[in-house]
Amino acid sequence: MTRILPARSTRAASALLGVAMGAANVMSYLFVALLSSTLGPADFGGFSALNTVGILCALPAGAMQLVVARRQGEAARRDGRATSGAALSAVVGLVLATAVVLLAPALRDAFHLESAASAVWLGLTLVPMTITGAQQGVLLGQGRLGRLSVLYLVTAGTRVVAGAVAVLADLAVHEVFAATCTAAVLTWAAGTLLLRGLATPSGAGPREVLAELVRSNAALAALMALTSLDLLLARHLLTREESGAYALAALFGRVVFWGTQFVALSVVPVAAGSGAGRQRTVRGAGAVVVVLGLLVALVCAVVPGLLVRVTGGAQYADAEPLLVWFAVVGTMWALVQLWLFAEIGAGRSALGWLTLAVVVVEVAAIWFVWHDSPGQVLLVAGLGAGVVAVVGALLVPRDEQTPGPDSPETAEALHATSE
Repeated sequence: MTRILPARSTRAASALLGVAMGAANVMSYLFVALLSSTLGPADFGGFSALNTVGILCALPAGAMQLVVARRQGEAARRDGRATSGAALSAVVGLVLATAVVLLAPALRDAFHLESAASAVWLGLTLVPMTITGAQQGVLLGQGRLGRLSVLYLVTAGTRVVAGAVAVLADLAVHEVFAATCTAAVLTWAAGTLLLRGLATPSGAGPREVLAELVRSNAALAALMALTSLDLLLARHLLTREESGAYALAALFGRVVFWGTQFVALSVVPVAAGSGAGRQRTVRGAGAVVVVLGLLVALVCAVVPGLLVRVTGGAQYADAEPLLVWFAVVGTMWALVQLWLFAEIGAGRSALGWLTLAVVVVEVAAIWFVWHDSPGQVLLVAGLGAGVVAVVGALLVPRDEQTPGPDSPETAEALHATSE
């Protein structure tokens, strides 16, 4: 794998980026916790489902970061293959926004929302979000990890402010999405300021860049589908209150998933030496993920009531039995994430295709058969994640390098799952 980061990028800067991502994940948890308490189970379930659509639609922003990062490296700029992604990211964002706005009535009905305005605001958010992805790619590709860390923190910080405003002003769901759209615009503005003074050459043709954008993220798309579609199905197929409890419990699975992105960044370095050494490195990181996941599961098993009351309040009591199981499922999601990172570094795609196949089976099983209760939906999601996690452990690459802390694949993957 070609190294695109300049030599001035140090381990200290990489550690700073890891800390910034960890802090951003904590703020993302705080944002969701604020909204769960103010919206209530019925509305929070709708918010979570539509927000998950936004996470899926943000994949092009993550892909944009990867493509631009590769094409802002020294070699790409020297060979005339550079791109800033500014124009293309705006076009992609507008296309995504238009599609979501046109589908707003259908999304309202599918997720039992009171207003199509929620989906309209979500669509508008995709424009600044995609452009910000290109800005992050420029900073990553040029090795400006300090500025990139600031931009990650601004992204999460503005969302926390939006959540606080929602609590203080007792906002409705569509107003919450309006607030998060405002946060995305402010992040875009911050990114523009952080790019000031940087040369951002762009010599590559738009078709060439677009083709790379399309093919760059199949594995990550599969990962996001595996970790997101159960929540969408829960909102559509369960009652409003049940879907709200499911969404709150799912947060504790995502705590493991988000938190171990930090492990992936700091524990999985670019492997050197023999293939056996590489395999031990990746599997050692997997052991760390399992330990952290089991710790979260233990806490969820011991004090589920306290966690639910602190996060969303007594109105989410139905979520208590699900917490420990979501922590277990979140651990399997985190393992799948780690194995997919390793596969991306090795230039392989078998696990990505398997993940897509499992997602198809999982969706069909939930849609047609197992959707009578939150527990049934979670069981199917857990079985799907377990299959991919076990097979992924067997497919850990032996002969190729895994992505390290400085790699664009790692940073791009982290950005896509925390949105």
